[in-house]
Order: sequence, then structure tokens, then C-alpha cells
Amino acid sequence: MRAVLFGTFNSRHAANILLVEEIRAAGVELRVCHEPLWEKTRDKQDSYFAVGALLALAFRWIVAACRLAIRFRYAAAGAEVIIVGFNGQLDVLLARVLAGGRRIIFVPLVTLSETLVEDRRVYPPGSFLARALQELDRWTLMAADLVVVDTRTHGGYLTEELGVPTDKLRVHYLGAESAFTPEVTPTSRPLEWQPGPRLRVLAYSSYLPLHGMDVVAEAAASLRPEEGIAFLIVGSGPERSRLEAQFRSLPHVTLEDWMSQEELVRHLRASDVSLGIFGKSAKAHMVIPNKAYQAAQAGCPVVSLDTPAIREVFLPGESMLAVTASGPALAAALRELAEDPALGHRLAEAATVAVARVAGPDVRAERWRATLGLTVLEETVPA
Repeated sequence: MRAVLFGTFNSRHAANILLVEEIRAAGVELRVCHEPLWEKTRDKQDSYFAVGALLALAFRWIVAACRLAIRFRYAAAGAEVIIVGFNGQLDVLLARVLAGGRRIIFVPLVTLSETLVEDRRVYPPGSFLARALQELDRWTLMAADLVVVDTRTHGGYLTEELGVPTDKLRVHYLGAESAFTPEVTPTSRPLEWQPGPRLRVLAYSSYLPLHGMDVVAEAAASLRPEEGIAFLIVGSGPERSRLEAQFRSLPHVTLEDWMSQEELVRHLRASDVSLGIFGKSAKAHMVIPNKAYQAAQAGCPVVSLDTPAIREVFLPGESMLAVTASGPALAAALRELAEDPALGHRLAEAATVAVARVAGPDVRAERWRATLGLTVLEETVPA
């Protein structure tokens, strides 16, 4: 089978990197028809979504769309399927116009309205722009023949809020990139943590409301330095400026900017626990963060928000410590791990098995073969 990955999708985002890996691993000849647009700005502040900025982005997208349309005929020659990835809401509408009877599969990861209205609150709920985004989400999802979602919980939301038929949805758990597999993880230049903590906590984040970094800050502030729980916090984003002074005032917290994936993997493998997300929005309860899969695949135990989505893959208390979105709850979980190192090892081993069962590389490739109609998938989780 031949397929085309089409659009202005963010080629640097983990979801799209995984998408390319998985489809090719499924034995599909994948051609890429891509115009870079969204990856030009990594940390998107609220000003990025202001009306004037959006008008400029719309113009840039129109230019990119014209280029895509010109190249599409060649790229899609002999292809049976058009696949549109994360950041492809506008692209899927263009694909519908160009498809010529080909099947369209949309892999949105998230909708615009749940990100910009419900989670980031860039536009007030009920406002004109909020309603417009919801309608755009509805059109884009309906334009596709099949919509691939990251959790069953997320699929239920799309059905209830946007009217997407259940038979149009397929669940495909995200998983982690191959770089996070222990066998291929670099082991050179061993890391040194100071001052030799009992528990080394790694949190990497884009500082979005989804990630709940205020909960991490509250937990870190409630832990005394002499308790021996040290934090390394990596990343940047919209909420960092608000929290940075608080983090830097704590002697057991170290802040770093974004680093290379190789460096991040090394830090992950040198840590005793990795943090997931702790946001309080509806979106936070529907997704499983990529970093939870990454930590599990790398053999690092995870503490994250207890949600219906998390429970689709991880079992709280067995393969993950799952907590409420509060600093005291997170601090208590970290104290528990510091006092019982064996617990961390048990959680890490169980998490690795859980992820391999539903989101290992072979499982994800086989699920894509089934999604594309190349095979019949026998699963232990709903497809």
C-alpha cells in the first residue's frame, strides 16, 4: 500500500515523528507532502494566538496550501490513503478537496477548542472565537473518513461534544520514540546529581496549563531540602515566567532550558522518578502524556494525575503512582518513593510491561496495519 502524509503538520512533534515511524513499520510506502509552518515557534505564548497574529498565520497557511496543492498530484500518484497528522486541522479540509476519492485518515491528537478554550483559556468559553473553533473542529473531524485518537476517553469526548460517530474513531495509544528504549539509550558521560539526594525527580515541561507546573511548584515548596528530594525541571513555555522565581528560591530545585533528546534521555535514566501532568482541565483527564510513555519505556517510574485516560494503560499503585492535582498529594507520593526505593523499581518494571502491551513499537505498527485494512487486529484493548 502507498500513503501520503500531507499538510503543514509539526514535523518535530513526537506524535508526528511516531506516526511516520509506525506507518513505515507497518510496511506502507509513505510519501511526505509537507510545508513547514507550525514548528517555527516552539513555545507558543498567548500572543501567538491573538487575532492579528492568527490573521498573519492564516495568510502563511494559504501560501503553504497553494504549494501543497501544486505538489499533491505527484506525491499522491498511486496512493490510496491520505494521512493528516497533529496540527493538521486546516490541512484535512484541503485534503478533502484534493483527495479525488482517496480515503483520509486524520490523527489530530487534540482539538483546537479543547486546547485554546478549555485548557489554555486563550479565548473565553462561549465567546465568538471559542464557538468558531468548536465549529472548525467539527468540520475537520467530519471531513476525514477515519479519526485516530490517543485514548478511549478522548474518543468519547469527540462523540459527546462534537458529534463524531463512534464507528469513525480508532484508538491508537501514543507510545514513545525508539530513543527512549534502554538498549539504544546513550550511557556515556554519567550524570552527577548534587548534593546526592535520596530521590532524584525529573520534570520536563512546556509549561502549559495541561502540565500543571503550579502543582509541581507547590509540592517542591512543601518538601524541606533536608528530606533529600531534589528536582531537575527542564523546559520552557508560557507559564515559566510566573513560576521561575518560586522554583529558583528553592535550594533543592534546579531549572534547565530545553536540551537535546539525547541529553533528556540520559537525565531520565539517571532519575528515580519522572513526573507526568497535573492540570485541572478536561483535556488533562482525556490524554496520556507522551512523557509518561517515554519514562516507562526508559525504565523510570512515573507519578502523574489520576485520570480515566491514565487508567486505560497504567494501573495506579501497580504501574504508576497516580495522584490528585494538588501539591500535598504529589509531595506525599514523592516521600513514599524516597522512603521505599523498592517501590520505584516495582512501578518501573510494571509500567514497562504495561506500555509494551498496548503501545510497544510492534503493537503500534500492527494497529496501523489494521487501521489501513491490511490485516485484522486481535487486541487486548479496544480498537
